Amino acid sequence: MTEPKILYQIEDRIARITLNDPDQRNALTYAMVGELIAALRQAEADDAVRVVLLAAAGKHFSAGGNLREFAAEIDQPAFYHWQSGALWEELFSLPPQMTKPVVAAVQGYALAGGCALAALCDLAAAADDAQFGMTEIRIGLFPLVVLPAIRRAVGDKKALELSLTGAMFDAYEALRIGLVNRVVPAAQLEESALALTRDLAEKSREALHLGKRLFWDTAGMTYAQAISYGRSLRVNYMLSEDLREGTTAFLEKRKPKW
Repeated sequence: MTEPKILYQIEDRIARITLNDPDQRNALTYAMVGELIAALRQAEADDAVRVVLLAAAGKHFSAGGNLREFAAEIDQPAFYHWQSGALWEELFSLPPQMTKPVVAAVQGYALAGGCALAALCDLAAAADDAQFGMTEIRIGLFPLVVLPAIRRAVGDKKALELSLTGAMFDAYEALRIGLVNRVVPAAQLEESALALTRDLAEKSREALHLGKRLFWDTAGMTYAQAISYGRSLRVNYMLSEDLREGTTAFLEKRKPKW
């Protein structure tokens, strides 16, 4: 029996989604992208889940899109390519829309779409052996659908540089430019990523949801619009049970029960 290319399990309020095609460096086929979307949607719909951990089996996080699959479809008509791009659009639109934080654990290669997938996650931990790069340009392609994820993570100039040059860089450079949040020895990646997700799982679900909504919704707003939008969200949250419980627990010197 063939092992699934996307694994899904829940433990301690954390949904662990694992890219599981290590022999192909977890290169993303259309089938894998579809399964990954389904797993993310499953985690979002499950009230038992507070946080999502996106990890990968084997030595590498993901080498990006599966080039054999890409090569086989080059001669297809324009409408085919429009339709086939829908899965990539859906995947790279999904995590910002989710109410639950998505954390990436990155080891080995995170290239092209794999690099953008790490950037797309709300937070990311990287092993010190990780290698990143927007390498599509090396085969005559530009990261058309995934560029916005990189741009939001590292800013305009750096995103354009990475996309135009296809240069690879290490985990510490990824940390410096804001692509990942922490770098740890490879042997400690699992422990570090789980510690981060467990910490988030202890937080107020309502506060996490509101925080993500504010962060992503204000990305295209002016400063004044963002402040005003934050004020509007504040009204509902000031009346929330989670805030009441959090402040009460603080004053009573106990752990909040969310």
